[in-house]
Amino acid sequence: MNILVYGGWFGSGNLGDEAILQGVNQIIKKKLPEANLTALSINPDYTYENTGVRGEKIESPRTLLRNRERYLKLFKNTDAHLLTGGTPFYDYGHLSRVVHLGLPALSARKVYCFGVGSKPITSLQGREITRMLLKNTAIISTRDVISKQILQSLSGKLGKPINVTGDSALMLDPVKTQKENDHVLFCPRRLTENHKILFHQETDRATINRIRHMQALAADRLIEEGYRVSFMPFHCVAPDDDREEIRVIRNLMRCEVEILPRPKDTTDALREIGSSTLVVGLRLHSLILASIQATPFVTVDYDIKIRGFMEHMDSQEYLSNTVHGLDALYEKSRQALNHREYSKHIKKKASNLRRLINSEADNLVRVLTQRISEHNRT
Repeated sequence: MNILVYGGWFGSGNLGDEAILQGVNQIIKKKLPEANLTALSINPDYTYENTGVRGEKIESPRTLLRNRERYLKLFKNTDAHLLTGGTPFYDYGHLSRVVHLGLPALSARKVYCFGVGSKPITSLQGREITRMLLKNTAIISTRDVISKQILQSLSGKLGKPINVTGDSALMLDPVKTQKENDHVLFCPRRLTENHKILFHQETDRATINRIRHMQALAADRLIEEGYRVSFMPFHCVAPDDDREEIRVIRNLMRCEVEILPRPKDTTDALREIGSSTLVVGLRLHSLILASIQATPFVTVDYDIKIRGFMEHMDSQEYLSNTVHGLDALYEKSRQALNHREYSKHIKKKASNLRRLINSEADNLVRVLTQRISEHNRT
């Protein structure tokens, strides 16, 4: 069975996307050992080296015509099309989604949405296109309740049920490590007013500046209290380069701070996160990897995917709001550091989410094998 996986920016050098693809691969291989996964990737060699999943070069609408024969053959010779990744549904860049969710229909194949995320889709064009694309889905599951609500508002008339599971990266195995009792790890996320380039929610300049000052203030105060504070990037490719965000935050700080290199892989990231006392994460997958390691975490409410995950983990009390003062993130950090049972809470909730993901994976395999069998008979 050949399964084509797409929806994330695989091959871009983003640790979060690598973790998602590794999680999907682990899930599918466990349920369908005979399955062969191929991911659409910006850099196929990089994807294979870092995730073990064979990659095929993803085509943009601009280059598709030049390579259409190879691309059409790739989609036609695939038994199933698995849409996953971080947030494949959003309110711009519709042409690319029309291509990649429309091609399966040409070969009478359905798309399987597995643990997908969605941003608000408010334009008439975006809603109609998304509704049209959802018509050709066999199953839909989302990584959080907020994404379900967005897609349900568009698919309600189609009569398609939507299950809430979790991010596939949660299926990665924890890494054994030695905990450092005074280490606080910051994982910033590059922010810009041009949110479409970096795929985060629309944010104005004033809010971005507040978020940066919140991180700088929290880091300074924790250092002054005797904590070892480090900053660690998850993505180092322009324009989405966390190192640039770290540079800006560091310039706002009074104290000197340690800057770690980007982890070489997800195992390395899990090890660093697992050795920390607290993760202050604006990268969604810094929070997800912290959940795997049962490391306490806090964050800032700047994007619905962050809010959705914190709600899914029942950890809203550690979600800082930008309107509650510049010291809000520091106060949440202190609250998390003082909560001795927080780690146990995280471990329990992460385990519950893994059960949800496993259950949806069973449903995916059941529907997938049934439809492939029906397709082969016809």
